[in-house]
Amino acid sequence: MKLPRYRQRIPIGGIAFGLALGLVATPEIRAQEAAGQQAARPGAALGVDLFRAFATRGGNVLFSPYSVSEALALLSEGAEGKTKRELLQALHWEQPSGSLATAFGAQDRHLEIATQRGAALLMANGLWFQRGSAPQPAFLKTARDAYGAEIREADFRGSPAAVQREINGWVNLKTFGKIHDLFSPGLLDANTRIALANAVYFKGKWERPFESNGTVPGPFYVALDGAIEAPMMHETEKLRAVSRSDCDLLELPYEGGALSMVILLPTARDGLAALERGLDSTTLQAWLAALDFSKERSLHVTLPRFGIRYSADLAAALKEIGVVSAFDTRYADFSALNGNRGLYVSAALHRAYIEVNEEGTEAAGASLELVGTLGIELSGEFKVDHPFIFLIRDNATGCLLFLGRVVNPGIQ
Repeated sequence: MKLPRYRQRIPIGGIAFGLALGLVATPEIRAQEAAGQQAARPGAALGVDLFRAFATRGGNVLFSPYSVSEALALLSEGAEGKTKRELLQALHWEQPSGSLATAFGAQDRHLEIATQRGAALLMANGLWFQRGSAPQPAFLKTARDAYGAEIREADFRGSPAAVQREINGWVNLKTFGKIHDLFSPGLLDANTRIALANAVYFKGKWERPFESNGTVPGPFYVALDGAIEAPMMHETEKLRAVSRSDCDLLELPYEGGALSMVILLPTARDGLAALERGLDSTTLQAWLAALDFSKERSLHVTLPRFGIRYSADLAAALKEIGVVSAFDTRYADFSALNGNRGLYVSAALHRAYIEVNEEGTEAAGASLELVGTLGIELSGEFKVDHPFIFLIRDNATGCLLFLGRVVNPGIQ
């Protein structure tokens, strides 16, 4: 496990002492941020690619680009040839492949430091292998040292159902009960040799919470001329926001200031589909940069209270963006993992959960791979009353912890 389950709050005296010394990042912290960006930016680009794939299936969407990119990076460490190239291309990784583990390790260490003052963040990797068929020592060392993976033997041949319960229980524990069953009965069988799982849990209070007695029913337009009644939260605070011709962006910081939620609200009530068609990683990065350089201004914010539980066939989405050979029994090459060409990815799953309310946000995500055989001036109001995109990010590196959309806040 790389990150502690809960961050210890700094005593008041410690905060006062830190402020007395000044809040200037040390060269070590700045170097950690720079190294973490090497993993965060490709991970965010992968996240946008997957979002577009998930969005075609309709409904609310929620997943963790951080979780998926971490799991794919670890899987790529065991791949060779075309399989490795496809995984690295999906990760938008343009650096030497040998630096991948270093970058992802730096990202995790940065997040550990960044969240010590506020939000609780837990990330964990787990690896289960068939008893008597241990992976290559070099792969195990990288998995343990760079990715902090918890490595365990398992009896897939004799008791696949028991291993399934163990992995589901592990994910349930790491996400504090928010992801109950990462995969359904029967997915593991006697041919499974290795299971890689990643779990991420986040809980953060708003820097400026919404008043609970200010939440009232209000219209949320699920269609151009059709609305449902949803619990609408209200607050008036100084916040960062920018407006473009096609969408408005709002930043809602979490306690401690390291992480924030960003809302991307289409200008038109029926503008979500057009916004998604034009969204790519370069565009998103530019919009977020404009938001970062904007000044805080007094805004009255209206935001629906919502919760989402989301399940995705990650394998189908990965194939859409070019990860093909890993799932093909003829062409998969995971020889760096076990020393031969006898493995392929039989399933890749993702489960995610989020609850956004007056106090803040609680979110969790988990991924599993089975190897088997600039803006326009805003008005003083930011009213989120129609479908929108949202993300939770680390402000320093741009790491996307969660990415999703709400088309109906009344449906989980």
